[in-house]
Amino acid sequence: MTADNINHLSFMPLENMICNSLENYLYKNATFLAERLYAQDTTNENSRFLLATCYYRSGQRKAAYNLLNSAHSIKCKYLFAKCCLDLDKAEEGKEKLLTIISNLETRNPLDSFNSTTKLNQTPDLASVLCLLGTLCKNARRPDEAAQYYVQCIKTNPFMWEAFENLCQMGKSTQLDIDEIFQPKTEKFTNNRSPCSDKLYNSQVFMSKPTHNGDKITPDPTRRTRPSSMIRHAAQPLTSTPASDNREKKRSRIGNEDTEALQKTTLDPDNNYEKMEDTDWKSNRHEVLELLQKIAKGYAYLNQYECAKAIDALTNLPKSQYYTGWVQSHIGKAYFEMVDYPMAERFFQKARQLEPYRLEDMEIFSTTLWHLRKDTVLSTLAHELVEFERLSPQAWCAVGNCFSRQQEHDLALKCFQRAIQLDPKFTYAHTLSGHESMANGNFEKAQEHFRNALNTNKRHYNALYGLANYYMTCDKKDQAEIHYKLAMEINPNHAVLMCCLGKVYEKMGRNDDAHQLYVRACLVTPQTPLAIFKKAKSLYKDRYYESALIELRRLKEIVPEEPKIYFLMGKIYKAMGDKVKALQNFTTTFNLDPKMMHVVKTAIERLDNDNEISMTTSAMSDTNLEGESSSSAAAAAFVGDDEEHNQHHQQDQVVHGEEDQSSAYTYDAFVDE
Repeated sequence: MTADNINHLSFMPLENMICNSLENYLYKNATFLAERLYAQDTTNENSRFLLATCYYRSGQRKAAYNLLNSAHSIKCKYLFAKCCLDLDKAEEGKEKLLTIISNLETRNPLDSFNSTTKLNQTPDLASVLCLLGTLCKNARRPDEAAQYYVQCIKTNPFMWEAFENLCQMGKSTQLDIDEIFQPKTEKFTNNRSPCSDKLYNSQVFMSKPTHNGDKITPDPTRRTRPSSMIRHAAQPLTSTPASDNREKKRSRIGNEDTEALQKTTLDPDNNYEKMEDTDWKSNRHEVLELLQKIAKGYAYLNQYECAKAIDALTNLPKSQYYTGWVQSHIGKAYFEMVDYPMAERFFQKARQLEPYRLEDMEIFSTTLWHLRKDTVLSTLAHELVEFERLSPQAWCAVGNCFSRQQEHDLALKCFQRAIQLDPKFTYAHTLSGHESMANGNFEKAQEHFRNALNTNKRHYNALYGLANYYMTCDKKDQAEIHYKLAMEINPNHAVLMCCLGKVYEKMGRNDDAHQLYVRACLVTPQTPLAIFKKAKSLYKDRYYESALIELRRLKEIVPEEPKIYFLMGKIYKAMGDKVKALQNFTTTFNLDPKMMHVVKTAIERLDNDNEISMTTSAMSDTNLEGESSSSAAAAAFVGDDEEHNQHHQQDQVVHGEEDQSSAYTYDAFVDE
């Protein structure tokens, strides 16, 4: 034995110390020790993998990437691909993974719940398929990514990340959720599965693998958190009978007595694992049934079948229902249904259950923006910044605060800060686009919306923004195209239907517009915008009684909206009922004095008799404070005039108090 070999063997206990440090989140300590171990033998793949793992977990992605670039072992190549994913080198990571795929086994996912693991565990087929899918997704190969995700989920239905990404790509219909989550033990094996055999024979896996002597063991790997990956991996440095026997077994040294002793020592653990395995298999039906319900709800939400999503998630067990994840996703469903009060209720519950939750808080902030709850929005933004200043969600909330105060430049800076923190945070790009539109910088807005689509082509909110941009440029054909593209993604959004209907009206296609308004009312019967648009369409076609029926229904939803009464006044005028027309015009003025000029003109057109003239004169003497800003408000509700575009709003109906939960604005576009 050479001196070098002796020196290397003397360093072997460091592996246990490194694993122990990683398990206890002592990354700096683990990195220092791993560097010592690797320096002793730079050709050792295990030492290289340990050091790269230390680099990766401590956030040094580039260091891990450079260290693993020339590695040959399966686990090193897998970690190298993870580095490529984080460093936007998707194609390189994919090519590296394809060299190892044919060497992998399909492990029984049930074993992941009852066995200990080692840090240097070789990744299984499902993990590699999931990573391949994500790499292809980032490389803008959605169809190829979907194939990997589908095979991953079929191999191991517990790979939620793959299912989540598949749904976000709009590809969940490629899976039969009921079949995938069936509790059939026979579908899991420790050998290659039929799906993996199919993969091996496909062209995508024809590249020759690199054989490096890695021993592929059937031990499962937990991937849920760093500590569980290395649970029980570190052994005491001082000798005990059990550790001695295990060492003898590894060295293949011993006789029948020592082998018997090994079995005696290890049998309790094995018996315990067998008992755990039996318990888990007997309860797996409940776990898979739970995942099936959650998966259905999540798939429905990403297909924008929001009512079905709410129904699926509401029927979860209480222990699961009252969690931040479920509550916030129900909130998102109500948000997509343009039911902001209900959305706020569930987001607030999510915050109450998990005050540390950041995910979806940007959507919550937009919900509050539309409800005009400035105080609550300001509190949310302050809490998010205080909790995690470097999160894009926090800066989106701050930006929405400034936007509510008409501070568009400051709002835009906040949204840009969110993008700086996470360039792939799609919603921040979209909010930047809306803010640029409000600021009059239309070309910049177009750029922001296109950047949003570059990060997520299914982000219909950005398509909506582009359609608004084209409407501003009077490019009705392009606006129609982009509204339709948005509706292909989210066919059940009432506001999108109303926006497209508005385009049709400008094109003179009033019948097509009316059909869209009717459809919007059927999809979401309580959406004020849809009802108002339908009523206005009926008024234009001289179906006055039908229009009044819709407006009376709308008054029950938003009783203090002046536009309702103004349109009713116009209808009564057309019907020749000047008294009721005057009553409704007067109510309009009382609800919003800033509309005085438009109301005055409408009243003057009723008649020129003395009574009307005296009423008009009295209104002229009314305090006209805020008159200079009335033009935008007037344009917001005059029947045939342009609606006022501002931030995420296409059409705003309610002008209620900011602290009232009933305050309701039309248009909410979220990410997500």
